[in-house]
Amino acid sequence: MYRGSQFQRGQALIYGIFVLMGGLTALFFLFNTGQLSSEKTKLVNTADAVAYSAGVMQARALNFDAYSNRALVANEVLVAQMVSLSSWGQYVSTHANNLAQVFPECVNPYTALASAMYNYDAIYGLYCYLVSTYAADVLDLVGQGVTQLSVAAIAPIEASKTAILSSQALLHAPAYLQNASLRVMQEVADRNYAGDGAVTVATFAGKPSATTSGATDVLNGFTTRYSDAARVRFAEVAKLAAYSDEFVRERNWTSEAVAPPPKEWKCVGKNLKNSVKRRGGTELINLDEWKAEDTESFWRVTNAGGINLDCNIREHVIGYGEQQAHPSDKDQDESRARLGGSPATNPRASRAASSTESTAYTGLPSFYDLAALDPAVGDPVMQFRVRLTRNASNTRTSAGTSTIASTPRLNNFQNNFADGVMTAVVGGEVYFERPLTVPNDPTQGNYNQYAEKIGSHDKREIGSLFNPYWQVRLAGNGP
Repeated sequence: MYRGSQFQRGQALIYGIFVLMGGLTALFFLFNTGQLSSEKTKLVNTADAVAYSAGVMQARALNFDAYSNRALVANEVLVAQMVSLSSWGQYVSTHANNLAQVFPECVNPYTALASAMYNYDAIYGLYCYLVSTYAADVLDLVGQGVTQLSVAAIAPIEASKTAILSSQALLHAPAYLQNASLRVMQEVADRNYAGDGAVTVATFAGKPSATTSGATDVLNGFTTRYSDAARVRFAEVAKLAAYSDEFVRERNWTSEAVAPPPKEWKCVGKNLKNSVKRRGGTELINLDEWKAEDTESFWRVTNAGGINLDCNIREHVIGYGEQQAHPSDKDQDESRARLGGSPATNPRASRAASSTESTAYTGLPSFYDLAALDPAVGDPVMQFRVRLTRNASNTRTSAGTSTIASTPRLNNFQNNFADGVMTAVVGGEVYFERPLTVPNDPTQGNYNQYAEKIGSHDKREIGSLFNPYWQVRLAGNGP
């Protein structure tokens, strides 16, 4: 019996070897599965980082367009202000020279205040005396200096406009942003896989698409350049901005006498009074000219001749000034320009205003804005997709960079990658959302949420390239 038991020793070892081989095989497959899962997670995370980086570049490009458009609008506002100052300077100069001729009584304070009752009010009488006696020469020099400086300032403003337009043209140059985005995306991917093999980045269109097949500009189809007659939207924004300055929009006041002139007995019963009317304003005419005009006239009531019980109201010109800024070949039709009511209220002074022109101005610039500006379409969103691919030979599996890969007898694990690569696809969106800052109420969110909350469509703001509130978010990969 003892001898028989010796013959049976070691049989369990044979069984154990098979169990050990099965366990090693399971461990081998478990290692590969874990490595594949890790590779997948890393590739997806890298794709998210790459897509977000690409979206940030595109959002910054749109925000740059918005900031540069605002700078262009600011230049137009400055041109309007310079034209207004030039016209006002001319008016001040002619006003200072003509005031004493129209109102000779102003050289004496007593006669000036006495005449105020019948020709103008007391404040104008005091002003008339001070100007006629002390400040006429100074105001003449100041007016001329303001005019010269204002006109000279238009040339550097135009140089600034040219620099801004050049930067926009560079941003929208064929393939510039496309290549820059690809370069940044590849760099982000390489940093995530530093020392761990290569990964390839590619982009393709979403739906609706910011890029189209074969497009050379990543913004192509989402933005477009408006020029010539299509600059109307820019003109509307420029006028709103310029007219927010009350001095540019209108420079009007009227100084009326307290009582009708007693010598003009035919006009007393009609309660007609002498007055001094100051009118002025600046206007954008069509798309290529800013024009400003300032006039001041004394409107005097007098008896009509003969036995006619009527009275006349005659205009006596005191001051005037006019300034235009337009390209040398684009002088606009100004017949319908209101100019603060100056031509209609003081026609003689308006005709006396010599038209001083500055041809250094080049007109409203071309600009970039969204291709689709219809609010009915909904909020504008620029979609894109990023695809990352990684060869199976670069993965940390037994079929990749593992040393087992060089031993075919041991490496029987089949990755079965499609086309021998791992692929991750991530979508991104660049969208417009302006934050809303409400004092003591940080829960309001943004303008559109606030509009929905209060049920007001007037508060809702649709994205454009005049406000720099473009942001980025990751999106789904659906069709």
